[in-house]
Amino acid sequence: MSSAEFTDFLRKAMTAASDHGATGSLAYYFMDWRHMTEMLSAGQEVYTELLNLYVWAKTNGGMGSFYRSAHELVFLFKSGTASHRNNIQLGMFGRYRTNV
Repeated sequence: MSSAEFTDFLRKAMTAASDHGATGSLAYYFMDWRHMTEMLSAGQEVYTELLNLYVWAKTNGGMGSFYRSAHELVFLFKSGTASHRNNIQLGMFGRYRTNV
């Protein structure tokens, strides 16, 4: 697929997912760094805002011959303007979360 075709594919998939979510719901999308432009373009068309970008640091590098990716990007989008539910309660039970 070309970049435009892939962006359109992502937009259609995100639209289908957001149509079945409640307003204020959060959507997590995993994508390799090579396609973050398409992910951001599609996500900004469908969702209200990008809340954060997480990095999933893996224990082993993936396939490749030069540099092997030992991470994956996780894009967190919010649907609608309602408040999202926060069940994490940072610090309440000793949890400490970062975006890595």
